[in-house]
This record gives sequence, C-alpha cells and structure tokens, in this order.
Amino acid sequence: MVVVAVVIQFLLAGLGIFTNGDFLFYHAAINGAIIFFLPLILVGIGWYAGMDRRTLGMTAGIAGLVIVQSLLLFPYHTDVQGPLRAISGFHALNALLIFWLALRLMDRVRYPRTASQVPPVSTS
Repeated sequence: MVVVAVVIQFLLAGLGIFTNGDFLFYHAAINGAIIFFLPLILVGIGWYAGMDRRTLGMTAGIAGLVIVQSLLLFPYHTDVQGPLRAISGFHALNALLIFWLALRLMDRVRYPRTASQVPPVSTS
C-alpha cells in the first residue's frame, strides 16, 4: 500500500507540473498525509503482530523521511534566494529514497526470513 501511495505521489507531482497545477494540492496535502500516516498505522499493527524491530524501524523511517521531505521545501516556500534555495532540490532525491525504502520494506514483508535462513551469531 505504501509503494502504491508513493507511485501515486510521483504521478501527482508530474501531473501538477506538466498539466494542471491543481494536482499539486493532492500531491502536497492529501497523498502526502497518507504517505505519512499510513506507515505510522502499519508500525502499530506490526508491533501488535510481533514484527521484528528492523521492519518496524524501516516502516517508521518512511514517516521520518516524509517529515524531512517537508523540511526540504522550506527554502522554496520562504522564497530564499541563492545557494540555500538549492537545498529544495534534494526534495526529489529524498522522494527516491522514500520509494527505495518502501520497496525494500515490501520485499522484507513479502519474503520474510525464517529462523533457518538467518546465519548463526558467533559468540567468540
């Protein structure tokens, strides 16, 4: 579900830039909130279901990156000029990082490792 929401987010950004600016409202307000809150809900469900900490951390990491995503646009929204405005360019790179993490998370929960696949821990 998170991967689909991220793909829709990319689509809404493209539609907002290349066709109709009204799509940017859905990109920023509606779907952005979905991508933030959905992983938090999944963390709660995963914790209740007994998922491992790494999976829960990756899921919460998506919500954290969404916060960073908003902060990266601060120079743009405050009309900062000069080199500081270039910080907003990392918005697109962070979006790719969110997408990558969502894909990794999807693979992790789709193909979970069993105890027999986990390498033994060396105690020496």
